[in-house]
Amino acid sequence: MKAKKLTARERRLSRETTSVSCESVGLDRAVYSAALRYLFDRPVPEKGGQEWYWDIDEPQFEATPLQWTHIQTVLFANAGTDLAPYSDAQVGMGLNHVMSNNAGDIPHMVNDPSVPLVDAMRMVRALPTLWRDCLGPRLSTEQSAIGSRSDRLYFVSYMWFDVWPSFWNAKHAPEWCDAMWKVFCEMLAMPWREAQVSALHGIGHEGNRLNRHQELQAHMDAFIRQVKNDDELKTYAQVAARGMVQ
Repeated sequence: MKAKKLTARERRLSRETTSVSCESVGLDRAVYSAALRYLFDRPVPEKGGQEWYWDIDEPQFEATPLQWTHIQTVLFANAGTDLAPYSDAQVGMGLNHVMSNNAGDIPHMVNDPSVPLVDAMRMVRALPTLWRDCLGPRLSTEQSAIGSRSDRLYFVSYMWFDVWPSFWNAKHAPEWCDAMWKVFCEMLAMPWREAQVSALHGIGHEGNRLNRHQELQAHMDAFIRQVKNDDELKTYAQVAARGMVQ
């Protein structure tokens, strides 16, 4: 898919998110570099094999909840460049560990009481850039039926807001609801179909918890009207607006 020309708003958001760095969040760059190696510099298992994080003898990465929050913030904001050395499978494998608590507590770190709300919100604001600069471009080379692919990278993109516990744990906080609404709106405005699909999947599961039913319906109606030559995406958006995705 050829990338569309960015609007003025998209360019502004790009400048805001790409300015996020270890220095701007107060994170030791050595800690961040070690976290990247820990998460992504891993061999991809053979078919039927298990990912490295299931190994009970694998040493845990030592970082505080606030450090993990900062690591994720910088990672999301700079994924396009910082994950460039890694294959799609390595990126998918590492991001799965970040988004899911099936084999670790990384996605719970932002919900720890020791993490200030301002740091948590900065992390959430950086999240869409993961799709804009990394997942969207990487997945744009192959368009397939929604939910039909089983590769690691697609799974992460499609299932993020289905399995990610960070918002679920904070769903009663108005600040989190507002932040997630902005995440979904920004992703729906991206030129990448898989970013739009991920946002729609998330809205289908979490839309009712955002506490803005009329605004959500109006935004979804507007999105559906602008979808051209993609009946599957339009139908999926209609289903997501009713909270009926699987």
